[in-house]
Amino acid sequence: MSHHSFFCARLLPKRPDFPADMTPEEGAVMRAHAAFLEEQLAAGTLVVAGPVLSASGGYGLGVFEVESREALDAILAKDPAREVGTYEVSPMASAMVRPRTW
Repeated sequence: MSHHSFFCARLLPKRPDFPADMTPEEGAVMRAHAAFLEEQLAAGTLVVAGPVLSASGGYGLGVFEVESREALDAILAKDPAREVGTYEVSPMASAMVRPRTW
């Protein structure tokens, strides 16, 4: 039986005014990013993801359940959003996940 860990991944934009003034090219990158996240949901590695609206600036947040940090790094290396942001990844000491209700 394999052991999985949870990781919090923050996608920090490369510029402070993103996404408010996204270029058409960046919009295409973010649509590809959304498709990438859908794939991770279907694969069972992504628990939850979405944009966070913060007073200090927005960022993307994803919680992943994977076997290792190396496994997550390999997944995130394929994310098109790396063109517009950088990931800050932190392991979670523990996680409580509600059962699916649908």
